[in-house]
Amino acid sequence: MAQAVAAPPRPVEAPTQTPKQLGYTMPGEFEKHVACWMGWPEGADTPYLWREDGGPAREAYANIATAISQFEPLIMFANPGQAAANAREAFKKRDANNVSVVEVPGGINDGWLRDWGPTCVRRKNPETGESEVAGVHWNYDCYGAPEKKKLGMPTMMPDWNKDFEAGRFVLNNAGLQIFEAPLACEGGSIHSDGEGTLVVTEETILHPSRNPHLSREEKEHILKEYLGLDKIIWLWRGMAGDDLVVNGHVDNMATFIRPGVIALSWSDDVNDPQHEISARNLEILENTTDAKGRKLEVIKLHCPPPMFRTFKEAEGFPAGHVDKGYSPCYAQERLSGSYINHYIANGGAVIPQFGGTATDTDKLAIETLQKAYGSERKVVGVASREVLLNAGNIHCITQQHVAP
Repeated sequence: MAQAVAAPPRPVEAPTQTPKQLGYTMPGEFEKHVACWMGWPEGADTPYLWREDGGPAREAYANIATAISQFEPLIMFANPGQAAANAREAFKKRDANNVSVVEVPGGINDGWLRDWGPTCVRRKNPETGESEVAGVHWNYDCYGAPEKKKLGMPTMMPDWNKDFEAGRFVLNNAGLQIFEAPLACEGGSIHSDGEGTLVVTEETILHPSRNPHLSREEKEHILKEYLGLDKIIWLWRGMAGDDLVVNGHVDNMATFIRPGVIALSWSDDVNDPQHEISARNLEILENTTDAKGRKLEVIKLHCPPPMFRTFKEAEGFPAGHVDKGYSPCYAQERLSGSYINHYIANGGAVIPQFGGTATDTDKLAIETLQKAYGSERKVVGVASREVLLNAGNIHCITQQHVAP
């Protein structure tokens, strides 16, 4: 396994123009990557966020990272010292030689790198004509935690300062110019087609905990300016069961397969609340066009049957973890299972697998996505229920370092 050394910060002046003004745009995830970024869930917050001190979660993270590393290099950011050493040992055992572990000097709170991490944007330099990549560092506030505290709503964790700073470190480590965005935003709440179109959900972006000082129009303007966009498609809600802390991230509901083609999480069961959510989102997608004026082709990706947290899965946390400001984990709570929440890699795609009552839909998801992506990508599945227990999945814990 490669031994990574953190690169020194790139000495650049803070940009005075927005990425859009400078010609940048957010590429689609299906475009070429330099690497995949992940965060290792081992630190002081871990016992309060993951059951059994995060042991099962780290197994899942390691398996997911190993699967991705067969397609592209993977950089695992970790807390310094023992946590990083444990991560290196986990990948050594798996012969995952394409995984590098980088220690974050200031540490990280947790491994949801998609959400606390940066978003890459890309342009052709108007002077040299060469393609170049920069990064947007969001004003990450742990899913609207400050406002949720005021409203008496549960938060994921009491403090997220390490994660906020780590988002900037990820870009420094990659040697990328940084744009500081004046918007609290998570990477899981945005999906781009790479050609000027972004898809989001109203449930997330307009949630009362998210940037309450800004109007819908102001939020849309900032997203367009910092991601280089021309159009935003507003879906209604995210997955059923995704409303407690995350509030309906779009990366559980819809993702662009390629420009003009979008996959939507779908349920045929009219008695399941998920059917109504998916049907309303389908209606929106079928009655809009993208930034290029194209009518979207929508691929229905059937979600697993309703799944719920078991009593055993609700155990294994220190007493009083909710009183300390961490999110509660209730037995029999609905889980926001979705196959949309996958990672598109160079020549591949890594898809959640849940087993049990979802065995049939697990298989169908791989078949559907393999057909959608075609022969240019190999679709593989990885067991990820353990990640789902903390309200996310494979896409939520990964972030692409876009290639120039």
